[in-house]
Amino acid sequence: MLVEIFLEKTSPMTTVVRVKESKFNDDSSGIIQALGQTEGWANFLACLKAYLEYDINLRKGAFDFMKP
Repeated sequence: MLVEIFLEKTSPMTTVVRVKESKFNDDSSGIIQALGQTEGWANFLACLKAYLEYDINLRKGAFDFMKP
């Protein structure tokens, strides 16, 4: 899947981030995948903001449940 990330500076302290993904299936499974991806990107960007602005890593340990 192609993912494009666009950054647009709108003021000295503000940047708009746009994430564009393509090649979703044109059916109900594609819609479900697109919605899930949207939630994932929102979480990623919230974590990135916390890290950049406050030096807080919200993802630290977040994937420990996946370890064997």
